[in-house]
Formats: sequence, C-alpha cells, structure tokens
Amino acid sequence: MLVYLAYAMSFVLAMMLQYGVFSRWMILSGSPDLVLLLIIALSLHQKNSRFWILVLIMGGVVGLVSALPFFLPMVVYMAVYLVSLSLKQRVWQTPLLGMFLLTFGATILAHFLSIAVLFVQRIPFNFTEALVRVMLPSVFLNMFLAIPVHALVRELAVWLNPQGAQV
Repeated sequence: MLVYLAYAMSFVLAMMLQYGVFSRWMILSGSPDLVLLLIIALSLHQKNSRFWILVLIMGGVVGLVSALPFFLPMVVYMAVYLVSLSLKQRVWQTPLLGMFLLTFGATILAHFLSIAVLFVQRIPFNFTEALVRVMLPSVFLNMFLAIPVHALVRELAVWLNPQGAQV
C-alpha cells in the first residue's frame, strides 16, 4: 500500500512540475514530457504485479488535462509498460539502457500518434515542420532528463523495496 501511495504522490508531483515548470522549458517548439519519463522509470523499477492499474489511472488523468483525445496517453503509457516488462524479462539487465531506449521510442510514438490524430481531425499542419520543430527537440529534452528521473526513481524503489524484502 505504501508503494502505491508513493508512486501516486510522485505522479502528482510530476504532473505539477510538467504543467507548471517544464511546459515552458522549450527548444524550438518541443518540450519535455516528465510524466512519460516517470512512467518509464517506474515501469522499469517496479516489482508489483498490479502496477498496470496505476499506469491506466495516470494515463486517464493526463488524458483529461490534455488537448488531445482521452485515450492517447493511455495507449502510449500502456505500450511503455508492456515493452518495459518485456525488456526487464528478456533483454537487458541495465535499467538505464532500457530507460534511454524506451524514452526514445515512447517519445516518437507519442508524437506520431498525436500527428495521426491531427491528420484524422483534418487540422492543417506541415509534417516536416512538426518533425523538426517539435518531435526532435522533444526527444532531445526527454533524453536529457532521463538520467535524473531514472536516478530519483531508482532511489525511491530502493527505499520502498529494501534489499532482501519480499514483495
């Protein structure tokens, strides 16, 4: 129970920082997505079997405050969670490498889905300008912030699940 409370509080803090501080931290028109980075780091370090419920709740809250459709953050966050499970079980033993890979892939996935939604809604935009001015700077900023977010979440995970404790 303490783990879910700590993860929920970290999500609330990330949401406040995302929409209060980091939304104004821009390169060209791209800004970092702190909530996505938190979901990636928590997914790589969590040891609870029902963490997917919290991921859906976080995606729903972000979907409510976003201008994009409600389901878009939920789809991206669940995809991140499922890929992180696969990475943890099969491929890598180093979570930082998984953090970089998931950050890169999830940022591109989120922006391509956003562009697809804009295309379906027939909102005029220039694809190359969206790629160069929004997506690539966002990828750069997310990769830049991935290390501090990973370090903070790793310390939180060590504090919540001490070595030798059963979950």
